[in-house]
Amino acid sequence: MKKVKILLTFLILAFIINGCEKDEEKAYVSKNPTANTQQGPASPNGMAFVKADANKYIKFSWSAVNFGFKASVTYGVQLSLTNDFHKSVTILTSQKLLDSAKVGNINAALLTLKMSINVAATVKSRVFATVGFGTDSTFSSVTDYTVTPYETLIDYPMIYVPGAYQGWSPGALNGRLFSYDFNSVYEGIIRLDGGEFKIAPAPNWNNSWGGTLTASGNNYSGVLNPSGGNYSASAGAYKFTVNVTALTIALNKTDDWGIIGGSIPPYDWSVDVDMFYNGQRKMWEVTGDFKAGQFKFRANNGWDLNYGDTGADGSLNAGGDNIVLASDGNYTIRLDAVNLVYQVIKN
Repeated sequence: MKKVKILLTFLILAFIINGCEKDEEKAYVSKNPTANTQQGPASPNGMAFVKADANKYIKFSWSAVNFGFKASVTYGVQLSLTNDFHKSVTILTSQKLLDSAKVGNINAALLTLKMSINVAATVKSRVFATVGFGTDSTFSSVTDYTVTPYETLIDYPMIYVPGAYQGWSPGALNGRLFSYDFNSVYEGIIRLDGGEFKIAPAPNWNNSWGGTLTASGNNYSGVLNPSGGNYSASAGAYKFTVNVTALTIALNKTDDWGIIGGSIPPYDWSVDVDMFYNGQRKMWEVTGDFKAGQFKFRANNGWDLNYGDTGADGSLNAGGDNIVLASDGNYTIRLDAVNLVYQVIKN
């Protein structure tokens, strides 16, 4: 995979250490708490690293805080997209004035904040200090930094949905469900062709579940039976939810996404090219040879639900402007229909 540089200009904080370094810092001084401080990067460009450095560590430092009484202080470094830190992530905690965070963990924190991959954006950083449960924290001032998260994929546990729609192939890329919380619940979106299918706990036919699905409107539910026959549901895109502990299965009809446009075969805005739901990325995607021109995302082969990019900023707008492909080439196009962002990658 192509290495993508990530500039985290907040990652070098100046060393401001008062007194002796100890494993545990004690705060004694004033009547009013005095917040700890942080400073900007030591150089204009900060620190640059690549995905290959994911297991390396970055050092952070801060000054001591005075709560006005003797106490054992815990410090932490927080990141947020807003000055009020309403939604924030803590990338490290420590009782020292110097500690480290792993590059991969910092990048994962940025993705938790729903930051777009390979897109430079502003992140807020501050240091907090607390003496324990029930005690208010103090915070440093907030500093803005420019960061560019890189892509990383999580190896979620999987089960499989072999069926007529994908050649009855357990383990195939098309037909995987993922346990996003690493528990007994597996989810994903699969486009069925109206034929039959089964559930397999492994990418083989050693064991499988089947049974009968009960329809409720456009949705279905049933149980996992190790001796059951093939499941069957009408053609369409469904969100699967399978609980291998409770032995239940549910299919809920969902939007079926594709792309259409002058840059997309047959290049005349007449036919959609179907996208495939990649459950590991939680994104719809398609790879193909496309021409210079324009396209849009739309659901269910109609214009009732379509998205473009008004402002060309990587975010999607309902009924927005056509998205431009600057040149002919082989592209991978991805759609996050939940967070309304997309990616266009020239291969």
